[in-house]
Amino acid sequence: MPEDTVLIPYPEHSAKATSELATRLIDGNLQGVTKESLNQSLSQIGYYRLKGYWYPFLTPDSTNQAKHILPFIKDTDFKEILERYHFDQELRVLVFSGIVPIEIFLKSYLATELSKATGPFGYMNPAGLPNLTYYDWIDCQQKLKVRYSKSNAPYIKHFKETYSNPLPPYWMLVGCLTYGELKQYFFSGASFEIQRHLATKLHIVTPNSNPQFNGNAKILSSWLEALRRARNMVAHHERFWDTPNLTFTFPKHRSGSHAKTWWGNDWDFLRDTTGPAAFLTMENYLLKQIGDTEWQQKFIRLMNQYPNIPITQMGFSEDWKEMRLWQ
Repeated sequence: MPEDTVLIPYPEHSAKATSELATRLIDGNLQGVTKESLNQSLSQIGYYRLKGYWYPFLTPDSTNQAKHILPFIKDTDFKEILERYHFDQELRVLVFSGIVPIEIFLKSYLATELSKATGPFGYMNPAGLPNLTYYDWIDCQQKLKVRYSKSNAPYIKHFKETYSNPLPPYWMLVGCLTYGELKQYFFSGASFEIQRHLATKLHIVTPNSNPQFNGNAKILSSWLEALRRARNMVAHHERFWDTPNLTFTFPKHRSGSHAKTWWGNDWDFLRDTTGPAAFLTMENYLLKQIGDTEWQQKFIRLMNQYPNIPITQMGFSEDWKEMRLWQ
């Protein structure tokens, strides 16, 4: 926000019945829907939530380029608005279904590698999570204790009733953590070697002749953070299909003799786009690296089921299916 921005109070609005709002929208040139049907949709979904899907169909305000107002532009059909809402709803479910196996893979991988490196209870010593500051490690210990104490998972309950240890080993403890905590403490706190090996396993690499050390942990960290943000968005039912807020680090473009085989150049068609296309491509890429090819098929089927969705607003080009990352 610019420093000279002057904030104003939110204007007072009296609450309106959905029937009154439905009348207002139909009087504002919304076509293809009865007042009764629109009232039902507004009651089920909510006026403000649905507004995000009809906003592009409003008339641009001549006094403010960033604002749109009633009436709707000519021939605006409510069915098209509702179609975008339903598409977005299905897309969010699909996005979450793809994040789940990635999260499970990360928990398994980090629990195994951290245990191998410093023992099953290595997190209890600052040296076990060498990339955390001491104060971050203290915060980690407190958070782990809270999560463990609140967990009612059968295996955690069994551990509490059987063993005297204050906390369980890595492979149990990861099940108590949120995705964000897993990334914050166990991925970010792991040694650079573990981070690089994970990046290598996911084929997030930099030019390096030694395949054991060519993983790019910085790019991987950026991708994991984008996954965290997307996970929160879909869990809270935020509009996703045209979101511009899921940026992350791309592998750099390379030219010269290695350009044709360099994985980073496959991302060139997404570098200047907005919308979730780049994120969806990244999610699909990670799923392929862990052996899941079904998600891509489900995504393409979903896109085919909604041919009227303006894919350019998602950041996709017309030929996106022909790109190497989607082959």
